[in-house]
Parts: sequence; C-alpha cells; structure tokens
Amino acid sequence: MDVTINIDHVEKVVSVVRDDDGFVVTIEGCEYRVSDVYATDGTVAFLIDHVSHIAHVSNGDQGTRISLGGRNYQIIDDDGDSDRPAASHGATGDGRLEAPMPGTIVAVYVSEGDPVTPGQAVIVLESMKMQNEITTPVGGVVRAIHCRPGEQVGFGDVLAVVEAAEPQTR
Repeated sequence: MDVTINIDHVEKVVSVVRDDDGFVVTIEGCEYRVSDVYATDGTVAFLIDHVSHIAHVSNGDQGTRISLGGRNYQIIDDDGDSDRPAASHGATGDGRLEAPMPGTIVAVYVSEGDPVTPGQAVIVLESMKMQNEITTPVGGVVRAIHCRPGEQVGFGDVLAVVEAAEPQTR
C-alpha cells in the first residue's frame, strides 16, 4: 500500500508492506521495520526496530492527521487498504507549532520576539505521563505564544507561531 503524506507542506510517498513480523515502511528509500502494533481509539502503539512509539490519530474535515514524535503529518492520498491498523512535529510549514497530542503544557521556553534556531525546544507538553518537547523546524522569531504552563490543550491546537527568518543572500 502506498500513502502520500504532507510533511511541512512537502508531499512524500510512504510504502507499507506486510511481512511475517509486522510491516516494512519505506520513506524515500529508508526502510523501517514496524512490529507489535496495538491500536485503540485514536492511538496506535508500535515498535520500530525494537523501539517503542505511540502515535495519535485524528480524522476530521481535512482528512487524517497523525501525530508522532512531536510532529504532525497529514495523509493526502491513500489507496484505502482496509487491512491496515488504525492510523495517527509539533510544527507546520507555516510556522505554527501545534500540539501533537492532547495534554498539559509544562513549560514554555521562549517569549514573543525571541529568536529561535531549527530544532530548538520551545514548549514542553505532558501527555500520558510523558513529557514531549515541541521543537521548531525553522529558525526565525517567535511571533505568538498561545499557551501557558498548566493549560490543557487538544490535539492540533496552535501553541506558538514562529516567523521564519528570511534566507540570507550574498
């Protein structure tokens, strides 16, 4: 089965093939062995190369969104394989850092106007007794903070907005 996903406004084809031990997922030539898949309502737990992962899945007007490892993915096109498990960055390509899962804000490391670098931790979200750092994929300036420590947030809520720095020309 092939699925097209949107990652930061870039479309990528993901191939999923079932084998005796689970699945082989291929993204841009990189293979990942996925096994021990357990799906519940809105959550999928699984192993990738023997490392545990939890994904959160949301279906809405804009299709299926998957939150995994602090990043949100949008499924664009899918061949409709009904024999697959239920599907689920904290940042979108437009600079919005979104909650990858419902939870409680534990910390906000930046303020409006602060410069940030790609990969910098901006917010800590606690969900299912685990703390998840929400990082920015782009360098730039924090233009808005839409959360505060102690606040409950839902999947996809915009937590902060980072305005990307203009590329430097020489």
